[in-house]
Amino acid sequence: MGDLTDTAGVPLKTDSEKKNGLVRDHFGWRNEARKVDETEEERERYPELTVINQEKMEELVRKALAGTSNKSAPGPDGIGYKLITRILDLKLGSELIRELAENLIKGRIPKEWQHSKVVMIPKPGKDHSKTKRWRPINLINCIGKLGEKVVADRLQESGLLHRHQFGSVKGRSATEAALRVVTRAQRCMAAEGAVG
Repeated sequence: MGDLTDTAGVPLKTDSEKKNGLVRDHFGWRNEARKVDETEEERERYPELTVINQEKMEELVRKALAGTSNKSAPGPDGIGYKLITRILDLKLGSELIRELAENLIKGRIPKEWQHSKVVMIPKPGKDHSKTKRWRPINLINCIGKLGEKVVADRLQESGLLHRHQFGSVKGRSATEAALRVVTRAQRCMAAEGAVG
């Protein structure tokens, strides 16, 4: 990788500076953008999640696995969804599903599920001397992703997600979010002559 400049225009020369600049510019935390206000009524309406037995959880894991793509890249362990799907009928596959379900029931996230590898991909047709001209791709172990998928599916079915949550929610999209904003702006303009 040649010379690199961060978003503040600071030149990054050493490999360590480049790594830190890429991490800072792509994974920096901005607290002000993460605030979501909730009404008391919304807090009270969230139902409690029911406890699930081993058999039902294994069924949810298999259902989540059926909804994955065999083309998804594996994480650092090299185990992809295609391999997991192919071993399902073997004792190893049954043990994997059992262990995954058991960990989910107990609320444990084994360290092995958390391993990932970030690969920086250059954006096509861009000047690659700037940190923001690289795209980070996070390769997560598929077994961990499968556990996350079970939890995400369960959260969506439970009604616990905020009504303004659009990302990663089935049946909602960025297009719908944009349409709601435009509709609201049009109503404000029609009623008051201004958007506010």
